Amino acid sequence: MATLRDYVYKFNSNDEESFKNLIDNDHAYDFLSQNAPKLTCPDSDIEETFAFRTWTYRKHIRIEDGGWVVSEFLPEVPWADKGNTISAAFPFHLDEAKWFACCKEFIFYIDFMLKNKGNPYHYYVPAIPNIVRFLTVTGNEWYIKDNINLFEDYFKGWEDRHLLDCGLYYSEDWCDAMEFSISGTTKDNCILKGVRPTLNSYMYENSIYMAKIERDLGRLDKADFYQDKANKISTLVEERLWDGSFYKAAHTLNCYRKLGSWELKSDSSYKSLNEISVKDNLPENDVKELIGYLPWAVKLAPPGRDSVFNLLKDEKVFKATTGFASADISHERFLYERPHECLWNGYVWPFATSQTINAVISLLNNYKQDTITNKDLYDFIKTFAKMHYIYKDGKKINFIDEMMHPFKHEWSTRDTLRKLGWPKNKGGYERGKDYNHSSFIDLVIRGLCGVDDTSSTLKVNPRIYGIWKWFKLELPFNGKKYNIYYDEDGTYFNKGKGVIIEAL
Repeated sequence: MATLRDYVYKFNSNDEESFKNLIDNDHAYDFLSQNAPKLTCPDSDIEETFAFRTWTYRKHIRIEDGGWVVSEFLPEVPWADKGNTISAAFPFHLDEAKWFACCKEFIFYIDFMLKNKGNPYHYYVPAIPNIVRFLTVTGNEWYIKDNINLFEDYFKGWEDRHLLDCGLYYSEDWCDAMEFSISGTTKDNCILKGVRPTLNSYMYENSIYMAKIERDLGRLDKADFYQDKANKISTLVEERLWDGSFYKAAHTLNCYRKLGSWELKSDSSYKSLNEISVKDNLPENDVKELIGYLPWAVKLAPPGRDSVFNLLKDEKVFKATTGFASADISHERFLYERPHECLWNGYVWPFATSQTINAVISLLNNYKQDTITNKDLYDFIKTFAKMHYIYKDGKKINFIDEMMHPFKHEWSTRDTLRKLGWPKNKGGYERGKDYNHSSFIDLVIRGLCGVDDTSSTLKVNPRIYGIWKWFKLELPFNGKKYNIYYDEDGTYFNKGKGVIIEAL
């Protein structure tokens, strides 16, 4: 049975350490042994990938303005903001960081974003729920009360930039960090403005969390203000983005910009965006995409529609060889050709995979349904784990990058950039190696091990009965460290049946 030391030795030995931040490979074991969650389980793919993702995560911890921030890319990339930070990955960074013993160091990162030291609005991924869950699990809920003005200003910043008169929020695929999608980019390379399941799902959940924060602080008028926003978003998403079978993005040809110039070209006001629905989509842009599962991830979707999750197991829709295709495999524009290294036209993305598995976890936790089982969740995470490698000189090496081909185990972004000679304006050599724009640690801890991240009290309800007979999770939680054992029949650890929690 491999130990953390074994894993770190293996990862270090196979690594070309081209970039170093706060914690280099020589100090990786010491840092991880003291701070990282550790999983021992019967599944070698999941166990090793879990360790690998803790190992890659620490690579991205940087010092900026005297505190810790987290990068998405290891090399400095031209589109990053201060400290090489990119707001698109911020929610995932917090989801993973909350399970580290050094979690208090990341409060600076929250401050960094909420106080606009980075650029929190660069990409359209508001993160109040992720911030709150981070502060809850780590025992730092004081930060919310002490900084409620920052939360309110952050929320208002999204409204000032994206709120339409109708009550929904407009966005575009590029700044959703989902460029060259089928829904949001036309055949002639026009980027369309639209109302999408992405930002509208995020803002629904952000509104719900703000309502709870204000209610807990006794500010009931403000709680009602945010709850009313959530209710309106929910109603409008149902009216505009649900087509009777799936949630889709709705885009208008009246608001677009051409690639290259990035100059907004519009021959109408926002009226068309206020009125647009999926019924107005052109066939070339009308498509099922993984973003259609986001309403379940944030508990916006009503009950009774769980059958759409069968599409994740359908080889004609989302089930590709290497993982979840980001767009409907049967659509006429699936994998349409564009001379670019990042394509959301069907390629498999760790980013989209994490969001979709989050929706599956939410479905299992919050909906009465019989479509998705715990075994399905396990299979999805297992497939995700098996993405995490590359072959070099005939040797299988732990690896994560940006985008994978849906039917071949090829990191397609990397292949494109390598063939171009690693251009500097696109991030340079091995830009996407150890890419940090997804979660995995969090999915295993919450999804399989069943740790609740909405409570400051440690609660564990595993979802692996009949799949694993045992596991051990060494977990920092709320300022303490715990050993969590699961033993189906009590014979593996000889500590009793079921879940046993030991404080260290």
